[in-house]
Order: sequence, then C-alpha cells, then structure tokens
Amino acid sequence: MIEAKQFAAKPRETSERPDLAARFVVRAAIQAPSIHNTQPWRFIDRPAGLELWADRARLLPITDNAGREMAISCGAALFNARLAVRRLGFTARVRLLPDPAHPDLLARITWGTRTAARPYEERLYRAISHRHTHRGPFLSTPLPAMLPAVLAGIARHEGADLRLISGTDQLRRLAEHVQAAEAIQLADARIADELLDWAIPPHSRRRDGLAPDSFPALPDGLEFPSREFFAPTPRALRHHGPQAGNLGTVALLTTREDRRVDWLQAGQALQHVLLHATTVHVSAAFHTQPLELPYLRAAVRRDLVSGHPQMVLRLGHAPRTARTRRRPVTNVLLGE
Repeated sequence: MIEAKQFAAKPRETSERPDLAARFVVRAAIQAPSIHNTQPWRFIDRPAGLELWADRARLLPITDNAGREMAISCGAALFNARLAVRRLGFTARVRLLPDPAHPDLLARITWGTRTAARPYEERLYRAISHRHTHRGPFLSTPLPAMLPAVLAGIARHEGADLRLISGTDQLRRLAEHVQAAEAIQLADARIADELLDWAIPPHSRRRDGLAPDSFPALPDGLEFPSREFFAPTPRALRHHGPQAGNLGTVALLTTREDRRVDWLQAGQALQHVLLHATTVHVSAAFHTQPLELPYLRAAVRRDLVSGHPQMVLRLGHAPRTARTRRRPVTNVLLGE
C-alpha cells in the first residue's frame, strides 16, 4: 500500500507546460464514473508524465473488498486521461501496473510523439462533459440499429467483451440475480452503513458521493432495480415482464481473465463504450449488485457468459438528469 507521505505535494518552482498539461488531463480524467461516486483515484505529476494511483481511503471495504470496482473506476478515469493527452496533440503511452513494489500504482501515462487528434477522438473528448449515469427507466426511443454491434467492437478493441442480453430467459435470470443481490444488500447492516457513508444529504458541500437528486423520485418499477441509498427500508420489487421501452438494452461487460490488469482494461473499455454512446445521445444505467456477492457473480457467469462479468448495464435514451459532483483537480493532483 502506498504511504501517505508519498502523496505529499511539493510546490512547483515554475509554471512549465507539463504542469498545465497535467491539470488539463486530470480535469478530464476525474469526470469518469466511479462506484458510488467515490472517485477513488490520485494523480502524481512527474517530469516524464502522470501516475495514476488507487486511493485506498476511498475503497468500499465491505462491498468491494478486493478493489475490483475501484480498479474499474480508475480504468475509466485512465481512458479519459488518454483522450485528454490526444486532445493536447500527443500520443498517450500507458503502462499498466508498472511497479510490483507499489500495487496501488495503477498506470504511468507519458507524452509520446506529437500527433494531432483524429476527429473521432475529438468527438469522444467532447462527450466527456456530457456523459452522465442514468438511474431509473429509459424513454421508449429505440437505440440506433447498429449501435450495439459498434459498442461490442469498441469493447473488444480495449481488451474486453460486451454481450447483449436479449432473450427472455436470459433477461429473467439476470434480473433475478440483480433483485436477489439488492434484497440481500439492503438487509445487511454493514452494507447499509457503507451506502450511507456515500449518500449526501441535501445542501451538502461535499464533492463526492451521491445526492438525492441523482435518483428518480419514485421506484423505477423495473426488473433491474436501482440501488437504494436513501430509503430506510427495502422498497418493494415489482415482478413483471421486461418492458423494452423502459428497460433499455441490457448488456454484460466481461473479461477473459479476472486479474487487476483485466479490471483496469474493463474500466477503459467501459468508458470508451459510454463515451461513444454519449455521442449519439445514449446513456447507461449500472447494476453492480450481483457482481459484489461472490456466489451471485459466479451464478451470472454460469448462467449467462463464458468470461468474468465486470459490469451489468442498461443502455437507452434518458431524460435529462442531474450530474454527479466531482472533487476539484487540486484535491487529486499532486506535484512530485
């Protein structure tokens, strides 16, 4: 584990371009999604580039004991950082887990040769500030016809797989796993306390966690329930058939192996998928509950996919919702 003194910021003696570039890159990186909006990352500005560290002070010790979702969150931030480096006109060179002596050092990002960003990369970069996580039902507008196939190709490009869950039996099995996990977690006082740590009361000045306005006013009534942060008792789960107009398109993001490097690749694949979807005004809702309980995660793998499931998501068109808060760059970027 990294020691606190390694995060001690040192003052800059000059206002060199790398410092300004680091701020630019980190400002993009921290807009990535993270489990419960914990924002579990730290960046260190080195002369050769940036280091991305996991911030274990923001680990969920009950829900995410192994740090899998923390690593996926950091992988999503890493993809944004890659895009920002491209936006500055450089190639982004990335080494994952570069130092075995420091397992929380997740990646080193260095500036390569000068190469102008391609139009597609520009579109993805602009989508960073527009992407938001949706909770609740989607509108009935269908997805663009070719989008699922395009998103699956994007995931493969980043070292993961995105599999659509469309058959009635498969949707029912996955929904049952999500429902079971939600009920189990709501009944566990330790998990309830952990959720409350990241549930922000109204008018709070906190720049992390989830506020009540991030959630639909009423239960979504879907077979895939949203995680309950604020209600004191479990809300009733309604059991009725999938509603294509409300449920959206259900997908599982998987990796071939289940190592920390695979979690980081899953996070990059997830963010690439989300940003491409954003360019066509498609949002995503996440349902991580069954993947946080080892026996239910194993059941999802047994019933639905051959790889290791890393994320359950629904895709669809959503009404405009409140964006989650972010800590300022100065809180997460430290000088050497």
